[in-house]
Amino acid sequence: MNFAPSRLRRTMMKRITPLFLAAAMAQTAAFAQEINPHWIEYGNEPVLIQQNNNGAKQTLKFVNYVDGMLVAELEGGVGEISLPVSESMVQSLQLDNSIMPEINQMIASGNYTGALIKLRPKAYPLIKFHEVPESFTRLHVPIRILIDTLIRANKLSEAYDVINRIQLDKAGLDYSNSAIALMNAYLTEGDFDAAANMTKIIPVDGQYAVNIRPIIDAADALRAAGKYEAVIPLYRQIEAVVPEDVKKNVKMWLAYSLVLANRVEEATPIIDALQEPEPEDRLFSLYQLLQGSREHSKENYGLALDLLTRGFVRAQTSYVWVPEMLYLIGDCYARSEDNLAARNVWTEIVILYPDSPWKQRAESSLAQLPKAAQSTAE
Repeated sequence: MNFAPSRLRRTMMKRITPLFLAAAMAQTAAFAQEINPHWIEYGNEPVLIQQNNNGAKQTLKFVNYVDGMLVAELEGGVGEISLPVSESMVQSLQLDNSIMPEINQMIASGNYTGALIKLRPKAYPLIKFHEVPESFTRLHVPIRILIDTLIRANKLSEAYDVINRIQLDKAGLDYSNSAIALMNAYLTEGDFDAAANMTKIIPVDGQYAVNIRPIIDAADALRAAGKYEAVIPLYRQIEAVVPEDVKKNVKMWLAYSLVLANRVEEATPIIDALQEPEPEDRLFSLYQLLQGSREHSKENYGLALDLLTRGFVRAQTSYVWVPEMLYLIGDCYARSEDNLAARNVWTEIVILYPDSPWKQRAESSLAQLPKAAQSTAE
């Protein structure tokens, strides 16, 4: 595509109007509390991109990306031109990334602070163009490296600010991967509220269905942390997009989370509409966990223990819900004052599932049990 003056007359011309400025200022005010100082300093800077059309080169100053159009400022700042983006156009664009090898070397050596000092002026101006086709890798790579480096440097709030400026449902999957990495970093830090907020912005529909698995894994950690209200909308969102053969599984987790959140009345219609799986079915164990948790919430600990035990003997140790099933079994024993049995079950979680978030719950509960009586030799 040639952007000589004769072709410019056939493109859509735009000038910055007072109305546009007012809208931009209103939007800036709305997000004032979320803006970080690096965005203020660099975010609205233009980006110089060289266009090469059959040997004819020109440098354009791009200032925005709106409705699939790259917005370039005309020479002298007298107005703007909107250019439709196509794959062929993107292939002819060149962005100067000569500083990136130095930045990558600093990151590889663990010098995240130094890398970020050089990376921020480069990457922040590019964020507003994140919807440009993924084939323009020179544009996307610095943004993703910025997010990854912020996570490595434990600057999670800044990483969240960057990701929150990206429309993940309109960007490539690599941006979703960055968001998932940040979500997992929050989980590692024990910041469960922040992790729950991340699950709300990570898309799961269409091509983004690959994000469902890590979000469900995060839901396991959030349940273990007692963040039941956070996972309820998460499961509702997932239920709406998964195939029919998976919906039953998701409905069980939704109902289970409602029970844990003491919203048994909401959970009951879902539970009653479910058909009990056959004992050899993988979901039989999960179904018993659901039924057992409902009886546990009603303080019917004997019946809850029976249901949970039936599910446990049919479960495989690899099932993700086994640690929390064991935790509830131990709790039923403890509430029935069978402290020895409770201790044995919770200790099993600590030994067999050291990487499970339910290990911490088990250790905490073990610490609250009365000390086991010790025999002394005469």
